[in-house]
Amino acid sequence: MSASTASRYLRGQLNVQPETAARIDAAVREVGYVVPAPAPAPREEERRAGVVALVVPDFVNPFFTALAEEVARLAGDRRIPLVVALSTRHGDAESGLGQLLASDGSLGGVVYVGMSRTDDRLARAVADGLPVVVIDEEVDLDLPVETITVDNYGGAYQATRYLVQQGHRRIAHVAGPAELSTTQDRLRGYVDAMHDTGLDVDPDLVRHGPYTEQFGASTFPYLTRPGNAPTAVFVGSDIVAVGMLGAAELHGISIPEDLSVVGCDGIRVGQWLRPKLTTLEQPVAALALAATDAIERSMTGERRAGSPARTVLPLHLVVRGSVARVATR
Repeated sequence: MSASTASRYLRGQLNVQPETAARIDAAVREVGYVVPAPAPAPREEERRAGVVALVVPDFVNPFFTALAEEVARLAGDRRIPLVVALSTRHGDAESGLGQLLASDGSLGGVVYVGMSRTDDRLARAVADGLPVVVIDEEVDLDLPVETITVDNYGGAYQATRYLVQQGHRRIAHVAGPAELSTTQDRLRGYVDAMHDTGLDVDPDLVRHGPYTEQFGASTFPYLTRPGNAPTAVFVGSDIVAVGMLGAAELHGISIPEDLSVVGCDGIRVGQWLRPKLTTLEQPVAALALAATDAIERSMTGERRAGSPARTVLPLHLVVRGSVARVATR
């Protein structure tokens, strides 16, 4: 086992399986190690000692920037030392996250916002007892951690039903990377809303790709084929929708007259576009508050009873100018 696991156990900072505890205790007896007497119970401000790392995929997507700003504000109000690191998409050991996890023990907890279902570095840190809270995208870990997410299924269902209510029948879905839980939940919401309103899902109108403006701009050749064009699209990310709105004119498309668009995230730039973007707004302040509360509980040993909590917050549909009503036949 790792040295940090044994160290945390001997200091009373980590609960381990009985067989693991027996192995550590046997090793202590064998080498004659004397466990130092525990220090006096720390004051509240001392119990919070240790830096919290906020890990985000990038700062290109304004959603991650807004979330980081809100977490930083809350940390400042509560006098929690905070650093920000990038997870990177390739698991680079030299990344900010890798360097933090290999540090000298000053790291007290991690608030993790990822764009991957797996992260071996994070998994090892959780196994070693490091307090971790996951926001937004769920991560596959051997040990459960507290997760703060949103109702992606319900939001996608609501957005798609709204487009149907506006008279649209051929509705496309421009989705994120297929392996992500958020993408899968939004796709299910879209599909179920279509089926529940008696509409078929055309596989040619479901496109997967990265959460970038470039991907959004690249979708039009697939969505504008003669005889196959949709009248509306639910987009799984506002930053992708921004790319679509920016490139629409180049393809001779007028929004919302030719194509209605609903995004997801509620980034600030959406209200400055022309037309203004109708979107599912993420509860950024509530996500940051729930995550900050959770990491504080975990770092001070005040975990909730039972299995780690999974908090699911609602998405709110904000209606603006990028959706037009069409006459139903």
